[in-house]
Order: sequence, then C-alpha cells, then structure tokens
Amino acid sequence: MARPAILFDLDNTLVMEDEATFAAVRSTCEFAASRAGVDADPLVTAVPRLAASLWKASPTSPYADTMGIWWGEGLWGDFRGEAPELRALGDFVPTFRREVWAGALAAVGVADDALANELVETYRTVRRAREPVDAQAEPVLARLALDHRLALVTNGAPDVQREKLAGTTLAGYFGAIVISCEVGFAKPDPRIFEIALDRIGASAPEAVMVGDSLARDVAGARAAGIRAVWIDRRLWADEKGPTPDARIETLSALPAALAALGPVAVSPQDLREPHPPSARDGSRGRASRTEGR
Repeated sequence: MARPAILFDLDNTLVMEDEATFAAVRSTCEFAASRAGVDADPLVTAVPRLAASLWKASPTSPYADTMGIWWGEGLWGDFRGEAPELRALGDFVPTFRREVWAGALAAVGVADDALANELVETYRTVRRAREPVDAQAEPVLARLALDHRLALVTNGAPDVQREKLAGTTLAGYFGAIVISCEVGFAKPDPRIFEIALDRIGASAPEAVMVGDSLARDVAGARAAGIRAVWIDRRLWADEKGPTPDARIETLSALPAALAALGPVAVSPQDLREPHPPSARDGSRGRASRTEGR
C-alpha cells in the first residue's frame, strides 16, 4: 500500500516569515534611530504602513499578489528569474526600498538620502542573517517522513523561497518543492497542488495539505480534492475560507490531527468546492502587514 502524502506550506507554517520580517524592521529602525537621534517606535510604525501602500500601488502588484509575494520580501529579495513579471519586479524593488526608508525617515522629520540608502542594505543584511524556524518543524517532519510522502507547496519567488529554505535544515524532507512562480500557478489554484502530487506520485484522496491560510492553503486544497489541516497562527485579520478538516495551533499537534482524520471517507469530487476570491491585497491581506504592529 502506498504511503499517504502530506503537502506543507512554508511561510508561517514551517518558517516564521512574519516574525523574521518584523524583527528585521525593528532592528533596522533602531539602527536608524541611533544614527538620526530620533525615537525608533514611530519608524517601526511607519515602515510597514509605507511599504504596504507603495507595494499595493505598484504596477507589479497584481502579479505579486497572485503569486503570493508581499512587501516584506520586496524589502530584501532579488527576484531573479526568466519570467518577464519577475524581471519587472526585480527592476521595481530598488526604488521601492529607497522610497520606503526615505519615507519612514521623513515621517520622523529626517531628510537624509545617504542614511536611507544605508538602511536599504542594513535591512537586507539583517533579514538574511537568520531564518527562524518553528522549533517543532524538524521533529515533526522527521517523524512524518518515516511513513508519508512529503512535498512543499509554497507561493512566492523561486530565489526568495529557496534562500529561506537554504537557511534551514528542512529541504531534505521533501520529495518535491513546488514554488508558484516556477510553475505559473499559485495557491489557491488547484493546479499547483496537482503538480506537487504528481511529482511525489500521490493522488488527492491520499493527501492532506497543512498550512496557515484559509484562503490559499485550505481553499486551494479543497478545490483540488485534498483534505486540509489549518495551523491557526492567529496572524490573519478576518480571512475568509472554507472550514478545514482539522485545526491545530502547533505543529506538534499535527500527527494526532492526521491520525484523527483517518482514511478518506468520501470521493474527491465530494471534497471539491469552489475556492473563494483571495482575501489578500498587496500586503497579503494581513492587518499587521498593512498597518504594522
């Protein structure tokens, strides 16, 4: 009998994307405050607000939103790739970064282009220095890999997502790593899930998706006929999506949740339902990503 399959999301499921982003914003703002002789807190508030606004207003925003790329990644990623849309994004982000940091300084009464340019590079260095991973991620993956086929299904830019993975020890657990910009489809499009299943030789009825987003992970899995476990990180503001087959708050609860689901009791067609429109805007729809925290 074939081993069952588990598809995992990456950001805020295995690696703590928001934690890393906002910690890097805080660290860079504290550096800026020490250099400019101002309070860091208004800068910490201004950066996410300005970044979300500029990101959403960009002509690259529709592509970025569809593919699941947000302003936090725009502040540091290179966005290398052959797709014209990725090249356009790569051309956009240098100006975006300067405007974010110059605008944040202006919000506290500082006009210093040289410092703004320095902050661009400071943030990129700080953000890339550490990729926080859920402490339970590797033990859970190691346990599940013994009797499951595992794949990673993540929205985002190839170089950005692979750099995140390279900062961890997780990549080796996956039989396939599927990234939206590489295949041209992003969650909640069911085709990205189908590609992942095909690459690990699994079918929808024997698979489960694990992710933190109702609108992308759960809705997309359901559209592909896959059961879904929602890891509720309490990050999303009023996100809409179908009811998951199971809800957990920690990765350590996943093995028990999978055991409780048991074998598939209905056909894939019965599991399918139309996925709702994405609730995300250029900031990925998160209140904290739009307004700061």
